[in-house]
Amino acid sequence: MYAGHFAAGLVLRAKEPEAPLWGILIGVGLLDLLFGPFVLLGIEHVSVTPDVSPGFSLDHIDWSHSLLMSVVWSSAYAVLFARRGVRVAAVMGLAAFSHFLLDLPMHPPDMALWPGSDVRLGLGLWQALPHGWWFVELALVAAAGAYYLQAARKNSDFGGRAGMVVGVVVLLHIVNSPWLSVF
Repeated sequence: MYAGHFAAGLVLRAKEPEAPLWGILIGVGLLDLLFGPFVLLGIEHVSVTPDVSPGFSLDHIDWSHSLLMSVVWSSAYAVLFARRGVRVAAVMGLAAFSHFLLDLPMHPPDMALWPGSDVRLGLGLWQALPHGWWFVELALVAAAGAYYLQAARKNSDFGGRAGMVVGVVVLLHIVNSPWLSVF
């Protein structure tokens, strides 16, 4: 789920127009931004599984995607925006934590409660619906995009590019389909 994370960010931006869109979009991807370097450093592990959706297995993602660490990273991210006010900082923290919440239905049980925990969370839509997960995410992208466009029409502070922003998120979802997957 890539576009779904960004779509959730659009909803948060619509709810709190004072929060910078760039910050929200980084926030919703924060756990994956940490995951990449953690894999390169050997802290976390992934393996390729071409015959099993989504094409990879997240073998150990406890430091970027466990419940506890998601709260830690989200809190740290919120602190970076504290001088913009409590409301903006809270939205930024929620943006980062929304990643964990949106991953829960998609991931198989590979997200620990805390690093090293034997308890693993995830409902596994990627495997249960090898192509259908894409339509579940599409529904989220469509609903969030519509909400963002509606909020943009009501609030002139959004600027004139709300349609383009939603279009980019939709395009990202299209290129991340199980049929065209390039990511």
